[in-house]
Amino acid sequence: MGLDIVELLMRFEKEFKKDVPDQDVGNISTVGDMANWFYNNLTIYQPDKKVEEIIFNSLKKAFLKLNLQSNFNYENTLGDFIPKNDLLNIWKELEQQLNLKIPELNPQDLADKELKEIKIFGLTISKPKPRILDTNFRRFVECIGALNYEKFVDFDNLTSLFEITIAIIGLTQEKCGMDIDEIFVDSSFVNDLGID
Repeated sequence: MGLDIVELLMRFEKEFKKDVPDQDVGNISTVGDMANWFYNNLTIYQPDKKVEEIIFNSLKKAFLKLNLQSNFNYENTLGDFIPKNDLLNIWKELEQQLNLKIPELNPQDLADKELKEIKIFGLTISKPKPRILDTNFRRFVECIGALNYEKFVDFDNLTSLFEITIAIIGLTQEKCGMDIDEIFVDSSFVNDLGID
């Protein structure tokens, strides 16, 4: 195990106030594995604070205030409800209405036509990120939660797997510096996120 992953594990253990035994560390390879380990080894209090639902409902209210359609569900795609014209301003206003950090738009979202990967001698040099607007609302809520985990997660009073997951994603993002929308529950710390 490399220094970076050890430092990240120590950060998780510090925040959650629980050490992960060496025999369990070998069975943890993904963000989801880590979240599930803490969920299964910590006291989970009730009632559930329903953080996912709180963020989702805040999005609906923000869309209403911005005069955008708000009849979406978790599986709908952002791009079906956010117009492409004036996207930068809408995005900025959405963040202000929510009073939360939201994932940054990427060049693919802002391009007039689809960006292509760049290859030289058959090797991919640059591959555009998927559009944020192609994300469904469930994933968008998860990203918002992770970017703002300090507002939503009380490490002394955890009530759900969702809270643990957004904390793990948020802490991982702080360590590796990747964009939040590139860190998934099934992302491998080593192979996908390059934390060794």
